[in-house]
Amino acid sequence: MSIRNSQFLEEASLEMENEFLKVILLPGQGSNLISIYDKVSNTELLRVPKTMEDYKSASVLYGTPVLFPPNRIDGAVFEFENRTYEFEMNRPEENVHIHGLVHDKKWDVVKVDTENNIIVTQFVSKKYPDVIKQLPHDFTIEMIVQLSCNYITQTLKILNNSNKTMPVGIGLHTTFHFPAEESRLFLNAEQYWELNERKMPTGRLLEIPYKQELIKGMKLYGLALDDIYPIKDKQPAIIEHPAKGINISYKADKGYNHWVVFTMSGKEDLLAMEPYSWVTNAPNMDLPGEITGLIALKQGEETAFTTVLTIGHTLQGRKEYV
Repeated sequence: MSIRNSQFLEEASLEMENEFLKVILLPGQGSNLISIYDKVSNTELLRVPKTMEDYKSASVLYGTPVLFPPNRIDGAVFEFENRTYEFEMNRPEENVHIHGLVHDKKWDVVKVDTENNIIVTQFVSKKYPDVIKQLPHDFTIEMIVQLSCNYITQTLKILNNSNKTMPVGIGLHTTFHFPAEESRLFLNAEQYWELNERKMPTGRLLEIPYKQELIKGMKLYGLALDDIYPIKDKQPAIIEHPAKGINISYKADKGYNHWVVFTMSGKEDLLAMEPYSWVTNAPNMDLPGEITGLIALKQGEETAFTTVLTIGHTLQGRKEYV
């Protein structure tokens, strides 16, 4: 096991590895877990940029950006406890704010535990006036990444230091390298959120017409997906790369309620499996938080969200975790 300072595309990074995996974290770029390299098969599992220009042109489509809050906010505004929250209109052609406030900010490295292969980073809102202007709360987000054997545990803790109840929704835009003509996604889901023409949930949940295909493993080539599925019984999403003999289990273990599945056009060899705590535009929906996932975090309270990503290999027709 080892953790060391390094450079990734001219950016200061931290590398952490054991005999199975090597991961790279970019604290200065939203604490993005930018690379997960499988040493057993010599394969990069995430979508990784070739240049910093590529990264900055579409940063949320590389690695594991933190979305706080996740996805779109209609009109870039919402009401919460008789207070109005106004966000930057960063996609004016769609009349939305998108992707949140922290994925492009510098996070602080607060702990490096080489004995247990743990890195802890932290985002402190009061250091960023532009964040406080949009979400006027003193809050802290702490990320804990631990590498153990063939799996990675990633935990996000949010602490409300302000004197007012704070609306909370968070997600990860985890973007995998996904050769769409050969790889498959297995997802045990029953329903999906109906979306309008602007990708906003209507409030209705519909039965998935291709539910059985997803359960049995579905190729996604040519499918332009940007859909939201309630997570069923903490069932993991499974990504299978038969040509490499790789099976990736991605489990939203704690705090997350929805999967967003994004493939762009279905021909870019990418698959974003995005665990969200709240559904897109949750604060503007006339539904209870138990359904949308909107959390009202009181003064001094903390809440946590955890994913576990496990890499296994198929050897001679048998799934094995080595």
